[in-house]
Amino acid sequence: MSPLSASSMSQPVFRFAPSPNGRLHLGHAFSALLNQTMAESGNGRLLLRIEDIDRVRCAPEFKAGIYDDLNWLGVSYETPVRRQSDHFADYAHALERLQARGLVYPAFLTRKEVRAQTTADWPKDPDGTPLYPTFERDMDASERQRRLDNGEHHAWRLNMQRALQDVGEILTWQETGDGQKGIVQANPAV
Repeated sequence: MSPLSASSMSQPVFRFAPSPNGRLHLGHAFSALLNQTMAESGNGRLLLRIEDIDRVRCAPEFKAGIYDDLNWLGVSYETPVRRQSDHFADYAHALERLQARGLVYPAFLTRKEVRAQTTADWPKDPDGTPLYPTFERDMDASERQRRLDNGEHHAWRLNMQRALQDVGEILTWQETGDGQKGIVQANPAV
């Protein structure tokens, strides 16, 4: 990966990032066209990132369908296209660095198990999905290691408390869409 020049960092970058696990739908079309329009009006760049890391549900015919549909819509994007599956080694290296800093923990619950264990008044993300319970984050180290040694299926989750301590600053982004505009302060602990 080459370093970005100062001029390319000030150019707005937009992206469309579909998963090839089914046909594109109207929401995808709207998102792709909207991002292209914003890139064009702001003298920006439009990137296409194929989210093909789900080896079970992603299929070559759906990936080909993405390109066909975008071509039909008249959406143009920079090449080469970034395919997430080409970067597994990069992700493994990043995970190792996070593990070494104690910023991630293994989580053993499936999404279905989370839904079954949470109540109707349990906190939810903006899409209505129950937030992941924190008890695995605070699990006894020997219990965690026992489960890992037994080969229990798990995903690595970010320990948000430690990550916020590690960052040590307020995170912000520039919002230009509907609703609040300007610099918005992130509150990832919520």
